[in-house]
Amino acid sequence: MTETIIIAPEFNGPRLSGNGGYVAGVLAGAFNRQFGRDDAVEITLRAPVPLDRAMQVVREGDGLLLRDDETLVCEARAGSVDHLVAPPPPDDWNEVMRRGEQGGSPEDTDFHWCVVCGRGRAVGDGLRVLGSAGPHKGRSLSCYVPHANHADASGRIRPEFVWGALDCPGAFAVQDPDDFRVALTGRMTAKVIEPPRVGERCAVIGWSLGGEGRKLYSGTALYTESGRLCAIGTCTWILLKA
Repeated sequence: MTETIIIAPEFNGPRLSGNGGYVAGVLAGAFNRQFGRDDAVEITLRAPVPLDRAMQVVREGDGLLLRDDETLVCEARAGSVDHLVAPPPPDDWNEVMRRGEQGGSPEDTDFHWCVVCGRGRAVGDGLRVLGSAGPHKGRSLSCYVPHANHADASGRIRPEFVWGALDCPGAFAVQDPDDFRVALTGRMTAKVIEPPRVGERCAVIGWSLGGEGRKLYSGTALYTESGRLCAIGTCTWILLKA
């Protein structure tokens, strides 16, 4: 039987399409189930992800394709994050919490309503992974307090939401605050090591891995306040043309 995936409207990035990290996490879950594994997955987004439409998951060779009728939306294959060296967890949690009070996507952008980084999303609705660039060039710091609405029966955050939490902080790290242009998730590879529990204060650190042309590369790592690494990933961002 063909598996289908429907991205509900509330899981948007831009208002009319799915959040790249969340969608990648959903497809990564399907990939690991179908191939009987639990490891890093590489997701390439080929087209804007439609909301509230049944998309078909197609197994092809050693990967999966996500299709909206004839449109290829995403591809999944085995990935690796072994090359990533994450910065250490933050030691100033007052600064982490300050980012949660002041950070997030600007109110005058479509991403104000993003399920991950949008300040317009209420607690328990959006993830509210709120942060900003700094404290050093090519870095970002975000605050994340996991909510029960995004957890499984054991009280741990579901993997697709962990993928989402890794997504937007990467953009905060690579974008130039003085030349803010819209960047969309093009490819994401991530591994969920141990999802955080509901209510555990968390920080997401993002760091730049360079760029070429309109492509920017970032790494992100999700830590609990105790310093436990929950997940790590890398992302390719595509800057939209002016």
